[in-house]
Parts: sequence; structure tokens; C-alpha cells
Amino acid sequence: MAAVEEIRTVGVVGWGRMGAEMGRWLVERGWPVLATDPAPGAEERVQAAGAQFRGSAGDVAREADLVLLVVVDDAQVEEAIVGGGGVRDVARPGTVVAICASVRPDTCVRMAEAAADREIAVVDVALVGGERAAEQAGLTLMCGGDAAVLDRCAQAFAAFATDVCHIGGPGTGQVAKSANNVLMWTALRADVEVLRLARSLGVAPGRLRSILGAGTGGNQVLADWGLHRLRWPAKDLEVALAMAEEAGVDVPLVRALQPLVTELTREDLADLR
Repeated sequence: MAAVEEIRTVGVVGWGRMGAEMGRWLVERGWPVLATDPAPGAEERVQAAGAQFRGSAGDVAREADLVLLVVVDDAQVEEAIVGGGGVRDVARPGTVVAICASVRPDTCVRMAEAAADREIAVVDVALVGGERAAEQAGLTLMCGGDAAVLDRCAQAFAAFATDVCHIGGPGTGQVAKSANNVLMWTALRADVEVLRLARSLGVAPGRLRSILGAGTGGNQVLADWGLHRLRWPAKDLEVALAMAEEAGVDVPLVRALQPLVTELTREDLADLR
């Protein structure tokens, strides 16, 4: 089995909201793309985007030089890599596996260790910016793993991302993304409360937002008001809480924040325009 020396073909495991956009941009930028997803109708959607459909993660990994795991959770990441007939069993030496799902850092460490004896490189490539950034090929990637491996993937990553940030070893990309998520959801809840308070005191929310943008309290959530789709606050904060518990660090704000953010809706944001 010949080793992979150059990234020429990209695999996408998970053709959902994020994976489909990443795959679409890869195809548009001229990359051969192989993809799989168990959802009904996935084969038709993959083919309509110009990619080739395969029946499983293992089938993708047999042919792809870089495999992007854009799945739901830790269990699906583990199944794709070390499950029977998965990436570890069939991929060629030199294949790169990028964990793009939001998972625990220790999952990334364990998967990197499990694949290393097959000379398969596993890196974590946490996606920041959400669906809107994915649709615009403007994702920020917070990455953990070997810098030389990430450099090999740079041209492929550039198809769907504008910034690639190397944080450190395996799992550190997930740590950075979780930190970003906590700050984002904190800002969102604080913005909602401040705008509601201001409105009750006779200040129009839109007017206040424009003023706060010039002050020290301005934040990106406030600048992009109404564009957040609020799909993953519960999961994002559960990941952060799990990290804190494992590290033995008390995070009272994060604990309090979870129900305060998950109760918000897009209509709540629209009401404060």
C-alpha cells in the first residue's frame, strides 16, 4: 500500500449543514471530493454538489488523502476512526484525518494515539464561524496537532476557510474553540439583557447597538446582531462544562449561562433590532 505524500483528494464524512458547505467549496475550487453520510437522500445531495458518494467512512478513507470528519459527537468520531472497517483499518500510511466535530480534547488525543501506529495522522480542526461562515468559505480553523501535518493540508483548508490557527498539540484546537464559544454565548446573553433594559428605559435597541460598537463594551455578537442561528448553544456549553469538570476547574458563570442561553430564540434577537 503506497503511502500518501501529497494531499490531492479530500474525503468528507458527514454531509450535513457544515460538511456539505465545506464539500461544495472544495469541489468549486477543483478538489476531487469523496463523501459519505447515512441520512436519507445524502447520496443525491452529494452527487448534485459534484462530489462522489461512498458507502462508509472506511470507503472514503481508502481513497482520500485527507479525511474531514464533520460528524455530530465523540461517539461518531470514534466509530469513524477506530470502529470496525473504519479509517484506522483501511487508510494508507500518511493519510490525514481532521476531526472537525466539536468534541472533547481527550477524544482527539486518544484518536491521534490510536492511529499513530498505522502512520495515520489525526489532527483536530475545530470550525469557528458557524453555518454563515461555511456558506461564505470564511471559516476560522482552530487546530491542534503536528504543525507539519497541518501545513500539508493548507491548500485544501483554504478552499473553505480564511484563517487557520495552530494552537498546539492534539486537542488544543478544541480547547480554543470551546473558549471562543463560551465568550460568544456570554456576550450574546449579556447583549440581550442590556438591550432589553435599555428599551425599557426608552432607548431604542438599534440606536444603542450602534453606539456601543464604538465603546469598550462592543463585541462581535453585537456587531452581527440577528445573524446568529442559535443552533448549538446547549452542546457548546456542555462541552465546556465537561472540560472544566475533567480539569477540576470551577466555572460558575458557564454553569449559570447554559439555561440562560438555551432559552433564547431567533425571535428574541429579532425583537431587539
